[in-house]
Amino acid sequence: MLSSLGDAEESSPIPKVSVTGFLVRVSWRGDSRWVLQKADSGAFQNLGDRAFRDVNRAWVRPVDAGHEYTELADEAALYRLADYGPILPAGRPANVLVLHGKGMFAGWMEQAPLCEGLEDALGDRARFFYAQAPHSNPFLNVIGREWWNCLSANYGDLEESVDYVIDYANSRIPGDVDLVIGYSQGGALASYLFNLLDSKRDLGNLAKARKAIFINSAAMIDLTPQYDRDGLENIPDIYSASNIETLHLIAESDTIVKPRWSASLAEAYQKSLTITYAVDHFMAAGGMNPLLLVDFFPEAVKQRVEEWVRGN
Repeated sequence: MLSSLGDAEESSPIPKVSVTGFLVRVSWRGDSRWVLQKADSGAFQNLGDRAFRDVNRAWVRPVDAGHEYTELADEAALYRLADYGPILPAGRPANVLVLHGKGMFAGWMEQAPLCEGLEDALGDRARFFYAQAPHSNPFLNVIGREWWNCLSANYGDLEESVDYVIDYANSRIPGDVDLVIGYSQGGALASYLFNLLDSKRDLGNLAKARKAIFINSAAMIDLTPQYDRDGLENIPDIYSASNIETLHLIAESDTIVKPRWSASLAEAYQKSLTITYAVDHFMAAGGMNPLLLVDFFPEAVKQRVEEWVRGN
């Protein structure tokens, strides 16, 4: 039995579902901010809202004053519309989750010129939350942290970090996460977390996150050794990638995360913007002491990042 659901609390339009032969047509009035989601009725009974997945936006076409989606009819399907909203919502500060790079820590990222500048520019329009990786690597430095050891084929640390970030978002962030900023290895972790949007896993406050900034970050498939564990995804899938809006900052002289790796991650998302700049992998100099950082991140790039956040 095909049916549609609406959310009275969020005043979402209710999609109209009709069947012609072997095809089901789902249509709704409204602008492009509404995202169509689909769930199997059996899964919905067991999982509730977690059963819904975004449909691939590439298959949605504008018609008259609304939109339409067509696929083969599935009698057990449920449809609804979701609005993920802008990064800077009206009525409350935006919640921004920041994931640092390998060998760094939360305090360093908080003082990094891009994050510090963005916090100052947005003022009370946004709250920034700096998660710190739960794993240490004494071969890197004494105080630096890592989300997982990318030189090892054992990805148990990654699984623990995924659990940690989800728990961190639920316990430390008051409400939905509006933007994720990931630097280097933290960006790869963010990309993996976005893949979990289609896993029916309970992501809590991360469940509605659809905006991200990746700074010199690659998909896991480009890291060494190859990310080849069964059941874990390497690159964004077609469902999450179609509805996630991303900004990718790529340093042309990066010798740690090669620019072509960063570009490959950007190309995986269907709604992405890329900014390249003539600096290396690092956003600042000064070693591991965040109080001694020397800012050499281009001002023009900072300005474009702020404009992207305000416009999305």
